[in-house]
Amino acid sequence: MKLISIAAMAITVLSMTHFQILADNPQKPFLTNADLITKTCSSTPYNDLCLSILESSPNSNGTDLYGLTEIMLYIAAENVSLIHEHLMELQNNTEMDTFMDECLTDCLENYQDATDQIEDSITALEFKAYHDIKTWVAAAMNDGAVCENGFKEKPDHKSPIVEMSKVFDQICSIILAMTNILSQGNRNMNSEDIFNF
Repeated sequence: MKLISIAAMAITVLSMTHFQILADNPQKPFLTNADLITKTCSSTPYNDLCLSILESSPNSNGTDLYGLTEIMLYIAAENVSLIHEHLMELQNNTEMDTFMDECLTDCLENYQDATDQIEDSITALEFKAYHDIKTWVAAAMNDGAVCENGFKEKPDHKSPIVEMSKVFDQICSIILAMTNILSQGNRNMNSEDIFNF
């Protein structure tokens, strides 16, 4: 529940930004939108989180698989931004030992890189450069893992962002799965062909 709550917070913040989804496919999907979301999420490793995000997003209504992937990338961007902001708050407002301070500094660098990589992924989606999306998203996941591993170097220290990091990693895993589906055919392909049912 904690993971879904954090994701829901990201969705709320994202909705306030009123970003415009770039996908404008005039074709009606072969599946209903609810069916498309259900089928898409069932093809990802975190079905419940995927459903929670896409069903809660007003921008998912009437869009296609390309649009759903774009929504998830924007959610990842908002999520990683929240993590970076939280790390800055922790470092500025909390008294800590040298080791924790160094870990937070390293994590700030890691998540700044992750922010850039997710932004690059959004741009890559515009050009349907699916291989690039996979590369950047995997790199962002690695940055998060490096951050978490830093705290484990001393047994008496615990990451203060472990739950947020889990959500980010899971969102990225969902994006990779969705991108794999997209890479099997173009965005206008019949959904029945994409999902092979």
